[in-house]
Amino acid sequence: MESLIPEKHLLRKIDRVISFEFIYDLLAPYYPSIGHPSVDPVCMFKMLLVGYLYGIKSERRLEEEVWFNLAYRWFCGFELDEAIPDHSTFSKTRTRKWQQSDLFQKVFQEIVKRCITSGLIDGKAMVADGSYIPANVSRESWVDVEVEIEKSMQSYLDCLDEELSRQPGFKKPPVKTVKKRRTTSRTDPDSGYINHGSKCGIGYLIESTVDCKHGIVTGVDVYSANKKESIQVLRHLEKQIKRGVPMRNIALDCGYETGAVHRGL
Repeated sequence: MESLIPEKHLLRKIDRVISFEFIYDLLAPYYPSIGHPSVDPVCMFKMLLVGYLYGIKSERRLEEEVWFNLAYRWFCGFELDEAIPDHSTFSKTRTRKWQQSDLFQKVFQEIVKRCITSGLIDGKAMVADGSYIPANVSRESWVDVEVEIEKSMQSYLDCLDEELSRQPGFKKPPVKTVKKRRTTSRTDPDSGYINHGSKCGIGYLIESTVDCKHGIVTGVDVYSANKKESIQVLRHLEKQIKRGVPMRNIALDCGYETGAVHRGL
């Protein structure tokens, strides 16, 4: 079956450079050694990857596509006459067994780590930016809620008075917890409200970073849309540095032109 897959096929290219065997170790705590044998987790993960890459948004349809498509079947590790996991089994595994495993985040981080080791990511030229993604909620679900946030008397990131922190002898004021009202959705409480230019509504802020050498994404973080980009981008970049992502030069657009970002970088 492998001989039937073109050399330039995307899935063959992925198979050449990435081994997904490490997934067995990541999911070992969720697969007991006793009981009925489970469907191979690597095969199921590869099915999800196929669904994402080719825009297959139904697990029932994904089952059918992997059954009929030789390239999909080969990449996912199924023999020509081997049965494909039933879509209901697939759904239960994904929502019950993998729900609390952070599998996708861990797989992403492992692949980035391997790209760094192999020299595909060098940090010499990187780009970071944020995007507003609207939440899939109706206007009727919007609701104002009261949340607790951390705020200092002279905020390092929010207030111009923070310039004092660069003066000798300045002590950062203690962090206080204050209450603030914000708009969110009853059906999607993790989302937040934004009203800034063309960005208006309830949704999310997506911060992402790309290494320009080969166009590889090194980090993606999702925040409520009501969060300030200038604050979140520093946290976004710091998380990557802690994971060992090299950052020598990074480009940001004028939306991040704040004193806090300059100092943070």
